[in-house]
Amino acid sequence: MFYYLVRPLARLGTYLFFQKIYFANENRIPRDKPVILAINHPTGFMEPIIMAVLLKKPLHFLVRGDFFSKKIYGALLRALHMIPIFRMRDTTGFSGVKSNFSTFEACYAGLRSGKIIMIFPEGRTVLEKRLRPLQRGLVRIAFGTLERYPELEDLYIVPVGVNFTDGERPRGKVMINFGEPLSARSFYQTGAGVEGDQLLVALAQALAQNIIIVEDPADDVLVEQLLILDRSERKEKLFPLVEDATDCLWREKNIANRINSMSLEEKTTLKTHAKAYFKALKAAQTNDKAVAKSSSAQLGVGQLLGAVPAYLGYVFGFLPAQLAYYIKHKKVRRLEYKMPIWACASWGAFLVYYLLWLMIAATTEQWLILLVVAIMGGFAWFGLYYFESLAQWQFEQHFKRLEWKLQQQLQDQRQHLLPFIQNQ
Repeated sequence: MFYYLVRPLARLGTYLFFQKIYFANENRIPRDKPVILAINHPTGFMEPIIMAVLLKKPLHFLVRGDFFSKKIYGALLRALHMIPIFRMRDTTGFSGVKSNFSTFEACYAGLRSGKIIMIFPEGRTVLEKRLRPLQRGLVRIAFGTLERYPELEDLYIVPVGVNFTDGERPRGKVMINFGEPLSARSFYQTGAGVEGDQLLVALAQALAQNIIIVEDPADDVLVEQLLILDRSERKEKLFPLVEDATDCLWREKNIANRINSMSLEEKTTLKTHAKAYFKALKAAQTNDKAVAKSSSAQLGVGQLLGAVPAYLGYVFGFLPAQLAYYIKHKKVRRLEYKMPIWACASWGAFLVYYLLWLMIAATTEQWLILLVVAIMGGFAWFGLYYFESLAQWQFEQHFKRLEWKLQQQLQDQRQHLLPFIQNQ
């Protein structure tokens, strides 16, 4: 019951936290079959949140066992369909690893009953555009299920690629694509180690097809700069917030692949041009999208009128928003955990905030307060879009006020980079 209570609240929070979610090819999940979702793991726990709120069927997923060390946390996490998995490198040691026997048994039984279990086969989280070596835990669960229940016709492993445009901050975009399912039965014959190796190789190849991969860490900045240019070129609809589409993913993946295939000399030249362009943008206090538009509209009447509800919403949500930001800024050290903890802190802070207003309305019997709070919450939601639009308008104004010669220079620098993001 707790899972189904939290899920709609987390869904609302997810919709507010991201500008756009591309959630494509969910229909590739076999229906009424044992399924393991194998997913890459760039952030601490943002991927399972998004998957849990968007998948039609309930989701169960493996989580680091040391999170279950306290009974109250363990009970809460299990109520949210989380299954502990213990690793030697965590603080649990051998005693924790022995507990994995019950974890594997739970996975075997869950898969037999048709549950969807999500696994992070990389075994650790790093915020980068790369796929790390896959661990054998997934093989043990898949092959162990087939061994324990030989009557099962098959078990399917669906590769899922998760790609964030910004894995550190809110209001970015995320591109999720479900790949073609792999049949575990086609690899499992005797359960030998070589069969597991073959499954992992096939799974790694399938995952790589759905993930933006930058092979050389030295190219990370260059790829991000070119992706910024591509995003300025794209025309994306704000709504619906969740869309079954892969165009953006393939565009960004193609750009990374082109950089991967370049010679060192070509990349060095391109890095020089890209670095100079983005340095000039920073000095001019503008951004690439403003240069791409080449002109700036005046602030319209609608934008002026929209300032009133936007600022009212900003004031209304200031305290919980600042509390969440403080927790993220002061309490989180690892980059991979900044966005998910920021998200959860925001949802928790606003939930408590609304409950306090409910208590005030109930205590004073002034139920009109709830209507006002609902309206102000709508204003706060509107303010997210308003202030994003306003910030971009300000960048465009900065560009418009530049000397014509400097505007032309920025446009020429950008034009020189465009062939590297255009499909040939």
